[in-house]
Formats: sequence, structure tokens, C-alpha cells
Amino acid sequence: MSAASRAALAACPVFEGLPAEVLDELADGSSLRSVRAGETILREGAEGDCLFVIAEGRARAEKRAPSGDSWTVRFYEKGGVFGELSLLDRVRRSATVVAETDGTLLVIERERFVAFGDRHPAAGLAITRRLAERLASRLRRANEDVVTLFAALVSEVERRL
Repeated sequence: MSAASRAALAACPVFEGLPAEVLDELADGSSLRSVRAGETILREGAEGDCLFVIAEGRARAEKRAPSGDSWTVRFYEKGGVFGELSLLDRVRRSATVVAETDGTLLVIERERFVAFGDRHPAAGLAITRRLAERLASRLRRANEDVVTLFAALVSEVERRL
């Protein structure tokens, strides 16, 4: 087991409170990946099969607008997690993530996570619940943003009429 892998898991709220031996096994089933500033870590629309935890460095998520412009929608710091939908199902990536600085990522592949959850159902359930809570929170914020944008659009249209 890599001490860096274990430290990355321990610093991440998604894995907080898990027993040391469980973190060790999850760390053993993961890998570390070095990235350079400006490197694309994952690309919007590509098939996803793993979750990333930032062990060191900083990254940003970008969404492409219909016009082709890219917009930064989120930043990730040490302990940050992205790609979590890929642990739950096989979906295409919803954003592009680019390294802002040189760094190190902990990579947990979907198949290994599923096997880990089979061996440690309580830990697998706890992690899955935390991921679901994070995703539900993002969905709520997105719904609020849609309502706000729609209200602003209606107001602008009414103002111009």
C-alpha cells in the first residue's frame, strides 16, 4: 500500500471515518497518477470508468457551451473528488477536467470499487451514500440555477415587450 494513496483517501470527506484497514484495502486497489499543469485529465463526452481524488494540486472542471466556448464551472483542491458518477454507472463524462497545477491524483476504477463494496458492504454503502448526497446537493443547486435563469429570462423578455 502506498502511504500517498492512503493519505489521499484519509483527506477526502467521501472516505472520512472509514476504519484504517478498510482505507488500506481501498488504497491498495487504487493507483496514483501524476499530472502536469494544463493537462486534460478527462474529457467531456468520453466514457467514464473511474473516480479521481486530488492528492496534491488543483484542477478545474469545464463545460462546453453550444457555441463551442468552454466555461469553468468548478475548482477542485486537495481532497476534492470528481468522476464519481462513473462509480455508480457507466455514463459519459459530463465535463472536461484540466489540471491547474502539477499534481497527483488517486484513481479508483469502477470494477475495483464494486469488488471492494462486495467484500466490505458497510463501507461500500457508506461511500455510495456520501456520493449520492454530493450528487443530490449538486442537483438541487442546478435546479435553483435553472429557476433563477428562467426567471431572469422571463423578466428580460417582459421588460423588452
